[in-house]
Amino acid sequence: MNKDSLTPAAAFAASDRGVATIGTVAGAGALFSAAACCVLPLAFAALGIGAGGLAAIVPFHWPMTIAAAAAIALGWLLYIRKRRACAASANCMVAPPTRATLVMLSLATVFVALSAVWPSYLEEPLMKLLGGT
Repeated sequence: MNKDSLTPAAAFAASDRGVATIGTVAGAGALFSAAACCVLPLAFAALGIGAGGLAAIVPFHWPMTIAAAAAIALGWLLYIRKRRACAASANCMVAPPTRATLVMLSLATVFVALSAVWPSYLEEPLMKLLGGT
């Protein structure tokens, strides 16, 4: 099935899921880059796994966090806009957003929030827990 044969409702639903997926992946990447500095290598060392190359992604923490936040904000904007459009009209021609979109946007929001507070509030307690300084 190609994109040209999709109904408008299916095309909109696919685009919503796409934005939510991009936000989730970007949020996970931002969170991973925040943890790559100190906590993740200690956790990998505790498991016997080397993690020397992780330091290369640490400088990208804030750019990735900002990009993820922008993608998620766009996803929420599209989600709310579509919900309002369908709620305002009983003859809504566009399918309402799916539950999967809501779950992915929520998960992405949590990832980005964790990434944003990681250096200030989470890194030190986790380092102490894992035996680092």
